[in-house]
Amino acid sequence: MSKKSRIVWFDCDGVLTTCKSSWTYLHEYFGGKDNPFFAQLYKRGYISYLDWMKIDIALMINSYGKPITRQDVVRALSKIATRKEAVEITGMLKRKGFIVGVISSGVDLLIKRVCKEINSDICLYNELTFVDDVLIPGGKPIVPLKEKPRIIEEYSLKYGVDMARVAYIGDSEWDIDVFKQVGLAIAIEPCGEACKYADYTVKSLWEIKDILLTHFL
Repeated sequence: MSKKSRIVWFDCDGVLTTCKSSWTYLHEYFGGKDNPFFAQLYKRGYISYLDWMKIDIALMINSYGKPITRQDVVRALSKIATRKEAVEITGMLKRKGFIVGVISSGVDLLIKRVCKEINSDICLYNELTFVDDVLIPGGKPIVPLKEKPRIIEEYSLKYGVDMARVAYIGDSEWDIDVFKQVGLAIAIEPCGEACKYADYTVKSLWEIKDILLTHFL
């Protein structure tokens, strides 16, 4: 069996970065706060993920009290660091023949930077929309939270990897459905309810190396 017959997917926020939620961070940076009510509306199917993006961004602009530019967003996200161990662990996994994918419902301006830093093979994210470099409500919901399982399966099969040979590293309730479908599910603490659905829970990315290499002999 080819070494490339294994793939490990990483969530980004709180897994590869030091920030639990980049969306929440942006709300706070621009002077507001995240409203969980809209997350529940999306979870229950009353609004689409694009609707949720529009609401979130409109709330940020309203809190900021003036237009938000691309540079404002870049400056805000620059405060979020990629974990040092993320670079070393993903590099090791690639040398061992794993395909490394990043799939996040976070925004492109952060996720693309993280993917570049870890040199991932696949990088999936949502895109913000700017008009004349000014942020407007909306964007491209390429990775809606509830559709992660479908997207992971589609891309994994595209790379010729059976789901039994797929690992996923996550940390939130939104990752539970993915945990249920992959061959190996690893949760990074704190992971709340998601901890119950993972095959392993770890405190650091350093711990996933031996788990992955042992599982995918």
